[in-house]
Amino acid sequence: MTATGFFIPSDLEAVAAALARPRAAGQADPLLQALDGIAQREMGHRLFTALRYDMAAGLAHRLYSSTPAVYPASGSKQIGNAPALREMVATGQPRLAANADAVRRDFLDADAIFALGCASVLNIPVYGQGRLLGQINLLHDADHYQPGHIEFGKYLAALAAPAFMIDAG
Repeated sequence: MTATGFFIPSDLEAVAAALARPRAAGQADPLLQALDGIAQREMGHRLFTALRYDMAAGLAHRLYSSTPAVYPASGSKQIGNAPALREMVATGQPRLAANADAVRRDFLDADAIFALGCASVLNIPVYGQGRLLGQINLLHDADHYQPGHIEFGKYLAALAAPAFMIDAG
C-alpha cells in the first residue's frame, strides 16, 4: 500500500461523484468502477470483481468485473458448488488464498485464475443494513496479498455496499 495510508481526499470525491451518477443499462456500476481504481492504486490487482448473493436461489451474481472478457459481469456461480463462496457465506469473514496451492484448493475456476497470471486471492465480505450482501474479490500474483491488506479491503467493501443494495430487495 502507499505511504499515504488508506484513502486520500480525491478517493472520497470519486466515490461521491459515482454515487451521484445513475447506473446506465449495460454499463459498469460507477461506484464499483471508482472503487476498482482506488483498489488498484492502493493494493494493486490484476482482477477486481464484485459478487452479490441471492441466498434464496443459492447464487452469487457478478455485479462488476475489471476484466469482463474473462469474467463477465453477467456471470453467476452456485454458492454450494464453490468452496470459497460457501466459506464466505458461512463465516462472513474475509479470506485470503495467498498462493497457488490455496487457490487450487478453494476455487473451481483455478485454471482461469492462473491463466490471468494470478495466484493470490483476497475475498472481502460486503455488508449492508445488517446483512451479508456479497463480496469483493481481488486477484494478483502469488503472495501479493497479505493479512495487512484485509483492513483496507474492509473499508473498500463498506464503501461498495450501496452498489449491492440496488435492486437487491
